Amino acid sequence: MKTPRTITQSRLLLATAVLFGLAPLPALIPTASATILTFDTSPKVEVYTSMPQDYGDNASAASMLAATGTYQNLYEMGNGWTPNIKVGYSTERAGEFPQYYGSDAEWPGGCFLWSWNFRTGQAIGDTSVDPAKTMPVGFEYYVTFSSSAANCGILINSFVLDDYFDYVDTLSHVVQWRVAKGSPSGPVLASGSETFTNGLNVTVTTGMTAAQATNETLFLVIKRMAGTEDDLSLDTINFDEVGLITTSYNTGSLGTAGDGTNTGGVVLEQPGAVAAYGDYSTSYAGGQRTTVPFRSELNPPSGSPFTVEFWARPTASDGDDCPLFNRVSDGNRSGWAFFQRAAATGWNLRMYNGTGGDLGWSLTGGTATLDAWSHVVAVWNGSSATLYVNGALANDGSTPGGTGTYNASTAAIFAVGAYDNGSGPYAGRVDEIALYPTALTPAQVLSHFNLAASPVVGAYSTQVLADGAVEYLQQNPPAVSIARSGLDMVVTYTGVLSQSADLATWEDLTVTSPYTLPSPRPASLFFRARR
Repeated sequence: MKTPRTITQSRLLLATAVLFGLAPLPALIPTASATILTFDTSPKVEVYTSMPQDYGDNASAASMLAATGTYQNLYEMGNGWTPNIKVGYSTERAGEFPQYYGSDAEWPGGCFLWSWNFRTGQAIGDTSVDPAKTMPVGFEYYVTFSSSAANCGILINSFVLDDYFDYVDTLSHVVQWRVAKGSPSGPVLASGSETFTNGLNVTVTTGMTAAQATNETLFLVIKRMAGTEDDLSLDTINFDEVGLITTSYNTGSLGTAGDGTNTGGVVLEQPGAVAAYGDYSTSYAGGQRTTVPFRSELNPPSGSPFTVEFWARPTASDGDDCPLFNRVSDGNRSGWAFFQRAAATGWNLRMYNGTGGDLGWSLTGGTATLDAWSHVVAVWNGSSATLYVNGALANDGSTPGGTGTYNASTAAIFAVGAYDNGSGPYAGRVDEIALYPTALTPAQVLSHFNLAASPVVGAYSTQVLADGAVEYLQQNPPAVSIARSGLDMVVTYTGVLSQSADLATWEDLTVTSPYTLPSPRPASLFFRARR
């Protein structure tokens, strides 16, 4: 229902929803997941037999290599790489980039940093003559790491420098390296120097710490300083994605107590189910999930009514996927869970009766079409259950599919995208998850389904909140707004609220939403919300 939008680079770097100002992202709280790039498995540029020295200006290379040395969209397609980091290669001379060479027995897929790029007057790949040459001293080569996820930082752990033994050196040569943030001349996060002799391979450990992780672009800068001409290749690079565990914000009446924690790898800010501008969803796969600790508000007593609602856009199914979960699985099962069955079979609500694994209710209906949004609602009126799909009655509960009894949980963890332990993984997006302490009427269910198509910003969420949702995970990024209440100014927000008097210095506030500004107030004051 929603057309995907391009997220600007500034939004990616700042990961904020901002009112009246921008500022650098504070340090991430990382949870590392090591990723290793080996050039042996990376796509390679063809070995050129005749090409001018500045071949980077007009090269038409294989494997989607751009003239700037960046592999366009390649690592976002898999190929053994993480989808959250883009990798590029360049040098300080415009149009130049390091060359892959894939046919050498010693260096299969090695990335040459110099020598071939600077053979004066000699064609690339021409080895018939190999005169002694003096390489440029202090020339810089860059490997760039750019985050393509708002909540993903980068930490470079180590890399390998390989000296080529076929060129016999009479002197050792020196290589300097550094990891810079934002630009090659930006703040240096780690640096060092290595001395090479003929045929030496060195694993360089950067010593970067988790506190240095950033989602600004990182530059690994390699710089030859002294010595005779020699070939050197860059090989295995080990780095971490960090900061991927984040928050899904509850805007229901339960407040921050209903916030969900996302495991690493959950993909935020995907196109959402609601047509109005500014709506996003969250994508899950492989057991990645959002969890909310047990709350009695999310588990009304067995005889009390409640309604559970969500939108789902599955991309695959094995017939047993769990997009929404609120069950104690061990011993005597309690609570409930939803399952995505085959597309024509539809959605399955299971409610447990507290005796072993016995079912109290099992209602299935509607359709679970792949790559399309489904609106799924289950209503428990205190004694019976009803299932709605896309605004229509899918199963009236006249046949419970179990004992017809329900045992509310006193310990269940609320989870989106899988069971609370990662089992039963769902693949696809989930949006607009809501739980109400009342039984919504058929008219209310249909109204919610229809409102999702409205282009009016806030039309859908306003109705959900008006109908009394205690838990409402809109799956949107942090947001902030200011309204006047009499003489008071009230700030409503999700995430962490920061304020500034000059748009330069920001202070995180330890307040809760809604926040009423104290008096006296300065002449100007700016607010932003961040993760």
